[in-house]
Amino acid sequence: MTVQQVVLVWIAITSVVAFLNFGWDKGRAKKNRNRVPERVLMAWSMVGGAPGGALGMIAFRHKIRKPSFWVVEIAGCCLWSWTAFSV
Repeated sequence: MTVQQVVLVWIAITSVVAFLNFGWDKGRAKKNRNRVPERVLMAWSMVGGAPGGALGMIAFRHKIRKPSFWVVEIAGCCLWSWTAFSV
C-alpha cells in the first residue's frame, strides 16, 4: 500500500466511527440519556473523521446549529484532503 492509500483508509475508518458517534449521540439525546462528550465528537473529526462527522451532522440533524462543530468539520476536511492528496 502506498502512503496515500493508507491515509485514505484511515480517513474512511475514522469517518465511519465519527458518523456512528453522531448517530449514537443523537439517539441518546432523544432518550435524555448520557451523551457522547462534544470533545469526543470533535476529536474523531479532527483525527480524520471529518467527512463522516459532517455527514453525521446532516443525516441525523445533530449539532448543526453549533458553529464550532462546522468549523471543526470544515477544518478537518481541508486538513485531511490536503494530507491525502499531497503525499
